[in-house]
Amino acid sequence: MLLAAIVGVVALAVALRPAPAQAPYAASAPPLQLPSGGSLAATPTARPELASVRIEAPAGGIDLGLVEGDGIHVPLNLAAHYPGTAEPGETGNAVYYAHAQPGMFLGLYQLHLGDEIRVVRQDGTQLVFHVTAFEKVPFNDRAVLAPTPFEELTLLTCTSYDPFTPRFIVIAT
Repeated sequence: MLLAAIVGVVALAVALRPAPAQAPYAASAPPLQLPSGGSLAATPTARPELASVRIEAPAGGIDLGLVEGDGIHVPLNLAAHYPGTAEPGETGNAVYYAHAQPGMFLGLYQLHLGDEIRVVRQDGTQLVFHVTAFEKVPFNDRAVLAPTPFEELTLLTCTSYDPFTPRFIVIAT
């Protein structure tokens, strides 16, 4: 009983201590490389401004602004475009990633085959995609970044807080 009390006091002390100040989340692994084998720059220069500004998936309660990503950091309350992949409206695979949190990509888990995903562009036009597949892939699976000969939208999120766990993928065309 004394041992249980000591363990309880230690656990409570650990739980109540203030969290150390830390920098924003930094991945402990380098960003994925595009399947072509070329390494991605941390700050892409080819496309300083995205043509798409929002992504909406009503069935999943997703309505997020879009930013250009760096392939490493995941912004809060936004979806990031994976650098070097196509943009919606272009031929190819447009890859976006966001946290699996409420109001972000947690809603991907609620989608079904055929559900609508809309990408809103700066000029106000909307591109409509429909969910065609779901996948769970290893965290370092580069195939999700592969270009396609047709317009495709790939939405990627985590399955846990561990950066080395599989990723949940929604594919829409």
